[in-house]
Amino acid sequence: MSSAVPHSAFAAFASRDFKLLTVNQCCLTFAVLIQEVLVAFHLYQITKNPLILGLVGIMDFLPFLTLSLWGGYIADRFNRQRILQISFSFAIPLSIALWISFDLFHNQTISANFLLISCLSILFLFGCIRGIYSPCFNSLRPFVVPEHLYTNAATWTSMCWQASGILAPVIAGFLLAHLDLDITFSVIVALFLAGSIALWCLQKRDFPQIQTESVTQSLKEALHFIFKTKIIFWVMFLGLSSVFFGGIIALLPIFAQDVLHIGADGFGLLRAAPAFGALVMMIILIRYPPKSRPWQMMLIAVTGFALCTLLFAVTRQLYFSIAVLIIMGACDSINIVIRQTILQLIPPKDMLGRVAAINGIFVTSSNELGALQSSVMTRFFSVVPAMLIGGSLSLFCVLLTKIKTKDLLKFRF
Repeated sequence: MSSAVPHSAFAAFASRDFKLLTVNQCCLTFAVLIQEVLVAFHLYQITKNPLILGLVGIMDFLPFLTLSLWGGYIADRFNRQRILQISFSFAIPLSIALWISFDLFHNQTISANFLLISCLSILFLFGCIRGIYSPCFNSLRPFVVPEHLYTNAATWTSMCWQASGILAPVIAGFLLAHLDLDITFSVIVALFLAGSIALWCLQKRDFPQIQTESVTQSLKEALHFIFKTKIIFWVMFLGLSSVFFGGIIALLPIFAQDVLHIGADGFGLLRAAPAFGALVMMIILIRYPPKSRPWQMMLIAVTGFALCTLLFAVTRQLYFSIAVLIIMGACDSINIVIRQTILQLIPPKDMLGRVAAINGIFVTSSNELGALQSSVMTRFFSVVPAMLIGGSLSLFCVLLTKIKTKDLLKFRF
């Protein structure tokens, strides 16, 4: 691997395979998000049933949650790169199957109910792929860049997710508005194909493998490692508690309508603000990685996130609310980069897949359960008290973490 200047913003891209992984990541994110928008939009137009919008997300989430632990096991037990290549390749025929299903419906060959069953079944299979792909992808990166570039690589990976997450829905809207279904699906299939080619161009490599063949025993080993390794346990606790208690994204539609009294345009600005803040901070972190006292920086970032939750709850002016959400997104991005770097740096190489899988499950579950928790609190206390309670609990978790991890304040990458 060619050497790059350690402090260069593009140091991780000195690795050819990291470039290929980044191409795959961008292709995957664009393809999946465009496909989700496309399927949800057309199924709602056909059925006029809002429950369909929830089912589209659930059919992807449930198999991901179920298979991620097993995906982490096979990533550590077998060749994670080959598993990644094979699992991702299945996205191409599945996307083509979605395309054919919609074509058959528009040609009146199949009924709306059959189309719905076909789409939900295919989305379920996409969730299965994601459950295998995600831990393999996240545990492969430490093998393609040197250790001193883990932070730089994690920052670029997170920034690509953020940028793709902002641009993909915009592109999906354009494709829906101006191009027909066949062209849109051809773009999606082409993105999956390009992402698959990038993975198959990775150079061959061997990986350390776990010796136990028992899935249950291997997962017990990973959980034992997480709970006995102080920095791993608290970095996961800190990140997950902030999302669970301080996540206010699910409440933005209610806050926009009932508190700020704004319409769809204002809500769109609120929804985009955290992603914009995260993207800007990622760009800063690429040039100035948080290598000096990262634990202290993470505590400050999550404290800022909790305080912004409290501040947002009492705002009554649109642009000030947007500014607060931008800062929240920036704080969250610092948290993500430091957490990802620690989770790649500390665990043994033969445990990276399982740790990545467990972290992925916790993060996804916290997002979903956090949205449910905030919705329930709003149902009983209204939106502003729900945000104040969530922000206060998030702040309490930060204070608890700081008390329990004073010895980690001098930790460095």
